[in-house]
Amino acid sequence: MSAKRVCDTKIPDEETTDSGYLSGPLSSQLLSSDDLGVETEREDNESERRETGNPVDDSDKKVISESELDSGLDLSESLSHVKLDEDTETQHERPVIIEPKQGVQDIPLKILFQPDEDGDTQVHIAAVHGCEKSVGTLIRVCPDKRLLDIPNDYGHTPLHLAVMSGHHAVTRMLVLAGASLDVRDRVGETPIHKAVHHTKTGQHIKCLLALLAPAPELSRQQNSALNQKNYNGQMCVHLAASAGHLDTLRYLVNYGADINAREGLAGSTALHIAVRRGDKTMTKWLLERCSSLDSSTADYGGRTPRRLAKRTKLHALFGASEDSDDDSDEEDDMYDSDSDTDSLMDRIRQEIQSQNLVNVA
Repeated sequence: MSAKRVCDTKIPDEETTDSGYLSGPLSSQLLSSDDLGVETEREDNESERRETGNPVDDSDKKVISESELDSGLDLSESLSHVKLDEDTETQHERPVIIEPKQGVQDIPLKILFQPDEDGDTQVHIAAVHGCEKSVGTLIRVCPDKRLLDIPNDYGHTPLHLAVMSGHHAVTRMLVLAGASLDVRDRVGETPIHKAVHHTKTGQHIKCLLALLAPAPELSRQQNSALNQKNYNGQMCVHLAASAGHLDTLRYLVNYGADINAREGLAGSTALHIAVRRGDKTMTKWLLERCSSLDSSTADYGGRTPRRLAKRTKLHALFGASEDSDDDSDEEDDMYDSDSDTDSLMDRIRQEIQSQNLVNVA
């Protein structure tokens, strides 16, 4: 191709001219006056040779390629990343940027289960506020169910906090997810202990039922937690009897709690505690409705509930005496009183004073 066809030296005389950025064929505006003179001279030489019949020498031609023309704008760096699509149908379509979907699985799990300055994980926080959706999500992404039993600085697991806050739905979710019922806090209490402490309100009774309701592979764990002692030696039945929560005591017995168990301090059973408190309703229910009750169980001092009730209004609930020793041994009855004025230390002091061994005044 000759330079003549590449560059058209004729400039149309129009009112509207190009702004300088030419998108069509290159015009003479890109050529200097010297280049125009050389081009005119070459055209004259070519026409003269054609008239004389001499062959045209291509070596004299100077072809100006597009690569030799410089527009003055260097866009090589800014356009280096641009790639043209070979598909002519879609090359004019606007590109769509699809952002990657970020879910819980993209968040590092160590952040979700990492304790804060109080020892609380995200499961603790969601459980204490009753956030069922958050707790459900954390349960699903939990790589190890033992992470659900991480205690905070007070020894409370998420299950402890859910029970103490009265969130029975979250409590049940954690139980079904495999959260342990045996974990004890700083005072030795399990989540069942916490539920018994607050069962005067309806929400905490629901939490107790959420802990004790039958669940797959949980029956053995529930039975062991029911009869577990806190650091004061008290089981759940002792706490319920001490607080006078008869409904709670019924639920505990129905789900397998040992009603004849003795607490660790004085060896008292639930019946001992009810008699000492003078709780007629609970004492009557235990004697009449609790078939597994053994009313002859003695505490560490050898006292039975009947002996404790002998000088109270509850004595009639025990019926006729079947143990002759209870009526004949009046000396042992001296030690049945738990009042401050008739305490064991006062009796010992009186005996010492009467024998004139020492002066304790």
